[in-house]
Amino acid sequence: MAFANSAPTGYPAVLFINVRSDGRVEEVNLDELQRTFSDQISAAFPPIYTMPRAVASPTGTVLAVIVPGSSAAPHFAGKSYVRTGSQTLEASEPQFEELLAKRSSKAHEILKWKGRQVSVRKMRPEREVTRLGPYQSENVATIIECNQFWVTLQEPQSVNSLPLERVRLSFDHPMNRLRLEIGLT
Repeated sequence: MAFANSAPTGYPAVLFINVRSDGRVEEVNLDELQRTFSDQISAAFPPIYTMPRAVASPTGTVLAVIVPGSSAAPHFAGKSYVRTGSQTLEASEPQFEELLAKRSSKAHEILKWKGRQVSVRKMRPEREVTRLGPYQSENVATIIECNQFWVTLQEPQSVNSLPLERVRLSFDHPMNRLRLEIGLT
């Protein structure tokens, strides 16, 4: 899992399984080694896609595993689980994404409001701030989803996903709800 988490996203990395730190090749049963590797990598969550190949080298045959850099990292050495009522269930991909998003304090706060109404204040770009102030509009929306990259809102006429980096949080005290201040570009 550590190797997959360290591989650069979008680029392949190669892991040589039966090679020691000093470069010597350990003689092993490659079929058994490949089965053991497959069993262990199948426990990873989210799944890690690999391409194992036996490769001849001057000092012996090695198991080379191509690991494409994954945008699904971090990977863990086992499945993630959530509680649903009285049951412990394997987390789905969206549930796993939500668990990861909770590590971000902004996403964590927004997810507390999932399915609830929030105030949304759209901010004018700085170059367009007028005597009317920095706000272009303010309305109500319902939080549908949030992860570390964007927040999805159900607004009166549409559903919109906005980059989380453009969202500032405050609290609308008169309405007793979260306020999202969205910077418009």
